[in-house]
Amino acid sequence: MFHSIPHTPARLHPRLAILSLALLTTIGLSSANADRLEPAHVPADAQWVVHIDYESLSDSKVLQKIRDEKPMLRKMVQGWMNKRYGIDPPEDLKSLTMFSRDYRQYTGTVVIQASYETDKIESRLRKATNHRTTQWQDHTLHTVTLSKQKPSEQGPSGDEEMTVVMVDSDTILLASSVDNAKQALKLLSGDSPSLDGKDSPLLTDAIKNAWMYGAAINLGELKKHPVSMPILAQHQQINWSFGEQSDGMLYEQADFVAQSEEVAKQTKAILDGIVAYERLWSEGSEPMATLMENVEITHEGKTTGFRWQGSSDQVVAAMDDLFARMETWKPILMKNHQPHQNQKQRSE
Repeated sequence: MFHSIPHTPARLHPRLAILSLALLTTIGLSSANADRLEPAHVPADAQWVVHIDYESLSDSKVLQKIRDEKPMLRKMVQGWMNKRYGIDPPEDLKSLTMFSRDYRQYTGTVVIQASYETDKIESRLRKATNHRTTQWQDHTLHTVTLSKQKPSEQGPSGDEEMTVVMVDSDTILLASSVDNAKQALKLLSGDSPSLDGKDSPLLTDAIKNAWMYGAAINLGELKKHPVSMPILAQHQQINWSFGEQSDGMLYEQADFVAQSEEVAKQTKAILDGIVAYERLWSEGSEPMATLMENVEITHEGKTTGFRWQGSSDQVVAAMDDLFARMETWKPILMKNHQPHQNQKQRSE
């Protein structure tokens, strides 16, 4: 709901996720046609997918509010990305699609649609830690180490590396391994089965209006991996979206399909509790209270969900109050932190 958004059900390679999602607040974009989720960019056996339509989102009052209110965040993230990865974010980002074929930790792929300078990115990559290249078909796969661990002959695996491919003038590929990068290249070239033309629970009608869209299936598989998500693991699937309706109203919605009706009842109780909490938390803020009054909790059989809608002006006004309340907590947090600093100085 307003500040309670479901998280990705499995851990994408964590640094890939940070690198990708950080682009949301760091890039200034030009307006263009909307870039919705492309089913051909998602493998047929994908277990989860997250898509962000930056072209539509970038023109929204909501994102502009974040840029205006938190300019230092933009600069800090941008500087961190340059220092940590040695690459600059694309200046004209269209969309970002993340997916994985399983729920193992530190796996996943990111497809970025953007206009960028190939030479500039390659130059920075070659300066990264333990840079190495792999020639595959007509592509150069750049792999860099994300820690101080020395690579083996094949390079370290897991969260210790990232493979980057400049696919064409509009597409950048990030993968958690060389093998994942090769699989993604086959997908993008049409040589691997995709969701294009498929009737998949990962694809819902919400895609057409969504700025941000996420879906996951077979969530029971989470129990087989060291991913601590016990609530989601008791569900079959989830779909979540945030965007703008055809009437111009912003909306957020999610549907959780549980493994049993009893779990669905408990999920409804959780959602009811979150709504009750946020309604109390919104006291004194008319914009936030108005948005919370628009929240609707649905429940039928094994499916539970929530939905809300509001105008851009309402959401931006609510963000104003949210940021103001966050600022009031800063002095308290800093004051609570100060004794620890003083104690450390005394001990030294």
